[in-house]
Amino acid sequence: MQNLQLDEILQLLAIGSGINALWSVFLYIVFFLALLTLFTMPDKNLAPTLLIAVVLLCSVIAKLSLASDDPIFRQRDFGMMIINVATGVIPFIVAGMIRRGKSRTSTATPLAILTGLVGTVYFLTFLIFVQRT
Repeated sequence: MQNLQLDEILQLLAIGSGINALWSVFLYIVFFLALLTLFTMPDKNLAPTLLIAVVLLCSVIAKLSLASDDPIFRQRDFGMMIINVATGVIPFIVAGMIRRGKSRTSTATPLAILTGLVGTVYFLTFLIFVQRT
């Protein structure tokens, strides 16, 4: 880890091949939808902002766990299931917690719901096809 090279970082962030490519695409979609939710969130929403940051962190941890030879969590670990559950459940919690500003229109709530839907589909498909025992 001390001599980390740029090509190693790009290899870990690449889409990959085989079934891992499907999981990587799901995780990229969750990441970018959560990032859009974070950017469109109105002011004075500290708790939802931190929760969306947790979703971003969980998607990065899941991606690095899928791509690495020495993963943070293996694919069938309980910790990986918790990370995947967080990508599906927390956006729904955020959608309910967002306070709207004076304009009464916020695009953050529909984006959080969409993020939750994609995260839940990712979690359930990963659970059925990879984590089953």
